[in-house]
Amino acid sequence: MAKPLRFDLADLRLYVAIIECGSLSKAAAQLPLALSAASARLKALEQRLSLQLVERSAQGVSPTHAGKLFYDHALRMLQVAQDAQAGMDTLSGNGRSSLTLFSNTTGLSSGLSQQLGEFLQTYPNVDLTLEQLSSRTVLKAVMSGEADLGVVDSHYLNDELLCLPYQRIELVVVVAKTHALAGRTRCRYKEWLQQPVVGYLADSSLQQFLQRMAVMERTPAQQRAAAPNYNSLAQLVAQEVGIAIMPRSAAERYAATLPLSVLALDEPWSQRELFVCIRHEADNSLPAWQLARFLTSPNH
Repeated sequence: MAKPLRFDLADLRLYVAIIECGSLSKAAAQLPLALSAASARLKALEQRLSLQLVERSAQGVSPTHAGKLFYDHALRMLQVAQDAQAGMDTLSGNGRSSLTLFSNTTGLSSGLSQQLGEFLQTYPNVDLTLEQLSSRTVLKAVMSGEADLGVVDSHYLNDELLCLPYQRIELVVVVAKTHALAGRTRCRYKEWLQQPVVGYLADSSLQQFLQRMAVMERTPAQQRAAAPNYNSLAQLVAQEVGIAIMPRSAAERYAATLPLSVLALDEPWSQRELFVCIRHEADNSLPAWQLARFLTSPNH
């Protein structure tokens, strides 16, 4: 049977204020709390823990070695309590939560925006910031806490984050209607490499992946242009600048309005997997987990 706690949230808030102010009187005024009550609460906390947490002097107070450790624990517990409160407020319709999601280019072409719209309708008290970055940058942002969640390619996964399967994306070849390949239904990657191509910017996850595949084929790409997004890429292909590779969902969307033909990419790696990455549960708020589960649910 677990032992009862020898402190509560009020103790933690007082102790953190004392350490950050370096003064019992300033901490008491900040809360606010009578100085005598703050002193008595600190003394009682030390007695219950059987530890001296602070050194008292004419200059104020400073943490002992045990006090420094307790301060770190106190900060974490207060953050967890705050996240729990924010999560419950969101569920009850009180208060607001803010989330940041970073995604690679492929993720944004997979219907992510529509799913996020559905999520925001389901959780009207959650605000969301969405940004497009390379998979490598997305992972770094999630690990550092700059982003709450990330959508990345399977080739960039690591053990520091929890990575949940999100979607399988099919890569296809896109050519102008007037191109010699337009009458075909399939195209091998080596054939694609032998044509002038429109690629992506150097930091794009898809561009880096295609370059690795070109190395394996021992055939460098004849890249005529680099596009920052699928829209620009489709426009360049339609103007016969070169041929390109993009996810089928995006290719078919642009082919509906531009003179483009879509060919299957006849390679086993044309199926790419996307994952939603999130820090482990102890480090995340309830709304972040709600969004992760929403995106990776089989119903979406």
